[in-house]
Amino acid sequence: MRSANRSGFLAPAQTLDCARAVADSLAPHVAEPSLALDAPLARLRGVGPTTAAALSAAGLHTVLDLLSFFPTRHRDVETTVALRDDLVGRVVRFDCEVLGTSRRFLPGRRSLVTVRVAAADGGLAEVAYFNQPYLKNAFVTGARRVAEGTLRKQGRRYVLSPGRLTDPARANVGPVVLRYAPIEGVSEARLRGLLRQALTHADLRTGAVESLPAGLEADVMPWAEAVLAMHQPVSSEQHERARRGFALREAVRVFAVIEQARRRRARATAPPVRFSAELEARLQARIALTWTADQAAALLQVRAALSAATPMGLLLQGDVGTGKTAVAVWGALAAIASGLQVAFLAPTELLAEQHFAKVGQWLEGSRVGVALLTGSLGRKERAAADAMVAGGQAQLVFGTHALLSASTRFARLGLVIIDEQHRFGVEQRQALVRKGEHPHLLVLTATPIPRTLTLALFGDLDVAVLRQRPQRTPPAPARHARGKASLARALHAIARRVARGQGTFVVCPTIGEEDEKHGAIAMHAALSRRFACGLVHGRMQVADRHAAVRRFRAGEFAVLVGTTVLEVGLDVPRATLMVIVEAERFGLATLHQLRGRVGRGSKRGLCVLLGAESQRTRALCRTTDGFEIAELDLALRGSGELLGLRQSGPGELRALDPVADLEMLLRVRQAVQGVGAVHEPG
Repeated sequence: MRSANRSGFLAPAQTLDCARAVADSLAPHVAEPSLALDAPLARLRGVGPTTAAALSAAGLHTVLDLLSFFPTRHRDVETTVALRDDLVGRVVRFDCEVLGTSRRFLPGRRSLVTVRVAAADGGLAEVAYFNQPYLKNAFVTGARRVAEGTLRKQGRRYVLSPGRLTDPARANVGPVVLRYAPIEGVSEARLRGLLRQALTHADLRTGAVESLPAGLEADVMPWAEAVLAMHQPVSSEQHERARRGFALREAVRVFAVIEQARRRRARATAPPVRFSAELEARLQARIALTWTADQAAALLQVRAALSAATPMGLLLQGDVGTGKTAVAVWGALAAIASGLQVAFLAPTELLAEQHFAKVGQWLEGSRVGVALLTGSLGRKERAAADAMVAGGQAQLVFGTHALLSASTRFARLGLVIIDEQHRFGVEQRQALVRKGEHPHLLVLTATPIPRTLTLALFGDLDVAVLRQRPQRTPPAPARHARGKASLARALHAIARRVARGQGTFVVCPTIGEEDEKHGAIAMHAALSRRFACGLVHGRMQVADRHAAVRRFRAGEFAVLVGTTVLEVGLDVPRATLMVIVEAERFGLATLHQLRGRVGRGSKRGLCVLLGAESQRTRALCRTTDGFEIAELDLALRGSGELLGLRQSGPGELRALDPVADLEMLLRVRQAVQGVGAVHEPG
């Protein structure tokens, strides 16, 4: 059992006694428990070294980890013996016999396996499996299976879409269908079998028992009862009640971290940053930009926070192209003028290098030392850069995760800037903050966060919002190119841009191989026959990626083909066209970020979407407002990934949904703030 109190609140003995009493009452489920919750998963039958490694890669090491791997979705299921029109649109389960299997290959190296089955009443249905050609021989004619899925009708045919066929010995039981996040190397059937073992043999009486702030206990089922309801619910209502209880505990852990950081910052003394009219005039001359009204308001907020006696904690959020970097650099130069060092953490080497180059131009001829620290630096280059940072000669340090390494020490770190904050976990941010004596903190995000969620989840930070774009060029609209001739129309649009001396991005969903039609490698080969074309993807050497971007920025390449490594922060003013291949495979926030890579100069941009329409692509075509996009993305995804919540506490969040649980989040935040002593989770 984990003895550390993960929420920071001590567990009274009576809570443990209550959990044990409930577990005792559930004796049929936990007869003769023989597994401790902290036992390694290798103790489970069927978990050899390969399966254990796959589970470990997913963060599952112990029986407790496995039991805490909750379903991501649940739906009521109708068990039936007959297929009927009144069941269309519902999730059904029925015994069936396999009648036959067919397979056909689709464009782009895709495949479709269709299995025909007959229900007990003789009704016929089909179950389709995409991109699993090996299943052609997995279903023997005449075999008995249990079919489960959403029943649909295509003409006169019944179809399960999505659907699956399972051996009766391994089929789901009960009135609720649960779906788990996929684990590479572990089938869902294998995962369910391991969960059944754990629920049968684990000693649930010793389950997690941390106490909760006053007023929240009534919402939580006893742990042993709740974990059974998560994996073997008797109804959707019971499962949802258990989920909300676990979500509440996760929210308490998140806010314990946030509240601890807020109180620590409130007690600390900040490194002094002194402002004067002369300094502000020098800053304006050095950056030489015309500020929007939003930027001017943000600068006043940064000025007041940096001048205060306590460390600044500011979240600067704004849509793509609203000038967050310029505001951050203004604050950085003010801190440097007071003798402090600034660390600027970026999520990718391309973005760190871009910031380094752009700000280096602004600072040309100044006495400010600027350094770049990335993982691709050679040993001698890295040692030289670390020496400059430690000696204080480098006052403004751009970098990636390399900034977090033990070898990087600052002489007088006074300001930490985190770009694209949702890509870093709290521990990573705090690791950089701890390299200074209570430095100021400025976090940037181009993924706007709805105000209510900002209040709930970033209550330890002040907030500044940028909505206006500095240049007059409006955001790039998105358009669908439909039909068989869509790629030909996209090629025509690219040719027009090339004739005007403008640049085009082409983004593919995968790297692919030479013969994979919509992969980046094959697309680059095809476009290179007509245009000067560069290629950027994650399997390339970093130096080669950077060289391709530099040549595209300089105009040597008319087209730059890549994957989503192009998503974050790339600034090429001459680029006016973004073509996204198989756009339906991308998330809405990613589509909006990609759209923001074009139209950043004096010419308006255009984003062309190839592939099937989806809710996400239709939303992108309907609006260019990043805040509206963020609301839609949260509604569609319903998870903490958009906000970086998956990294914001000690361990992954398994139950908390920041959209569905917003009211709970606000209530938990208020309760945690009322606790006298908040300890950082151990």
